[in-house]
Amino acid sequence: MDSFWGSFIIGLSNLTFFYPNVLANSSWQWLTSNPKDFLPIAVILTLAIEFIGVLYFSTLEKNWIVWLKAIGIIVAANLLSFVFPYVFRMAELQSFYGAEWAEAWNLAFSTGPYYIILYGYLTFTTLIEVPIVYYTIKKHTTNPKRLVWTIIIVNCLTTALVAIIERTLYYGQW
Repeated sequence: MDSFWGSFIIGLSNLTFFYPNVLANSSWQWLTSNPKDFLPIAVILTLAIEFIGVLYFSTLEKNWIVWLKAIGIIVAANLLSFVFPYVFRMAELQSFYGAEWAEAWNLAFSTGPYYIILYGYLTFTTLIEVPIVYYTIKKHTTNPKRLVWTIIIVNCLTTALVAIIERTLYYGQW
């Protein structure tokens, strides 16, 4: 692993360590409606910002085939980073309750406040999306460093934006 990725992972780990969002023996309750209602808009907004950012700020080739590939990769990476926490939750529920796979998967999506944008979500997003998008489309850019920084910045921007919108439109407490 080169020094950039090592520093990147250490930096994200420190962010999560120094800014934890854990309240033991308590559970989050949304007092208004659940932000899952906002999810389709958040997905469209996130994908649009990430694609436009990568397209215009990363020196990506001006070729519609490359752009379509970039869109597909960004969509796939976002899907993986969204589903990743639920996979862990499903495995926990399956082992704890001894539930069937389908039942554990349903419980993972229907219990808990796992759609809350926190520092851990930013960590998952960047650790999953940045390498996938970077290594898949870096051969289509003239400046790979600019590409990686663009991906990191747009992911941080979209995560922060969705978190702000989530906290503005919806209210909850521990």
